[in-house]
Amino acid sequence: MKKYLGLIILFFLATNLFALPRFAMMEEVSCGSCHSYQGGGAARSLYGKEYVAESLVMMDIALPWQQEESDFPLYVGLDTRYQMISKSDEDLRHFPMQLALYAGAEFGGFVAHAEVNRVLEEFRVTGGLRYEGLPLDTWISVGREMPALGWRLDDHTVFTRGGNLNPLGLTEEGMPFTPYLEPPNLVEIGASPLPGLELSVMIGTRFIDPVEMLDESAFNGLKASYTLSAGLISAQANYGLIREVDISVTSIAWGLTMNKLVYLGEYSTLENAVDLSQSNLAILNQLSYRLFNGFDIIARYEFFDPEQTLLTGAITRGSLGVELFPIPGIEIKLSYRQSQLEFPDIILDPEGQLLGQIHFYL
Repeated sequence: MKKYLGLIILFFLATNLFALPRFAMMEEVSCGSCHSYQGGGAARSLYGKEYVAESLVMMDIALPWQQEESDFPLYVGLDTRYQMISKSDEDLRHFPMQLALYAGAEFGGFVAHAEVNRVLEEFRVTGGLRYEGLPLDTWISVGREMPALGWRLDDHTVFTRGGNLNPLGLTEEGMPFTPYLEPPNLVEIGASPLPGLELSVMIGTRFIDPVEMLDESAFNGLKASYTLSAGLISAQANYGLIREVDISVTSIAWGLTMNKLVYLGEYSTLENAVDLSQSNLAILNQLSYRLFNGFDIIARYEFFDPEQTLLTGAITRGSLGVELFPIPGIEIKLSYRQSQLEFPDIILDPEGQLLGQIHFYL
């Protein structure tokens, strides 16, 4: 199993819908404020739907079923993406990228969610239940879902959901959070003992290397996040750690927002997943600017080294694009990216791609 971790994942295998954390940075809230899942993704809460309608769309319009306000605690939705890729030496490719049906509910301090994703040729069910009514802003959740570490951006090579990977000749790219893995059964307890500080611990069934072992059948982890706001400027620092037998995943993420400008960074490592001597490294830097509601400009730099030595090659990738929210329920991404494979003594020619995504959600 270990040798298969980090294999190339194609777009049409993508799953696990994630939030866009720059929105959380701009609003100075957690991803769990807009989504039923504490780590982001899954069903959008009532607050999340209101944020989309009021803060993202280009024009102040509402869909027919949004004309009347409702506090009904149940909600369902559809989430799907369509992908288009163009290269100079290839014909335009286009295909479905993901499909998910989800449902959520809010009853007092209880928040529940369930999601059905298409993975490979099968359907996978994830979900959970969270209770938020404990002292010191403490919450506890149980479910079957991937643990949340770092920013978990959809195209990032650390905790990718399988999208936008291009190995350029490497045998692997990215950390093991891919659609090939079965989500673990997970218990997580979190609290906010001080303003701006969030802490949580988790335990769950093995998922990075799910080989059965009688004496070591669980993973454990912890997360810490601190947010500081001063006028128009807000900063956040995150730390996360997961250990599973000899395997460990560490993530240090940070962010800064000033008015309509948001910067996100991340430094993550994966130790001993392929063999006991290998250590993967991934770095992310992303800068976004909102020109006006419904129109964001996004620039990103990524680096991935499968052994932190450059001896087997490392990938650098830069991209520039726009993200559009013309009406509630539609998101359009257009971007150009350039990927380059680097060795100690040679740097190969970069490879350019034009990417387009249409994202429909309700």
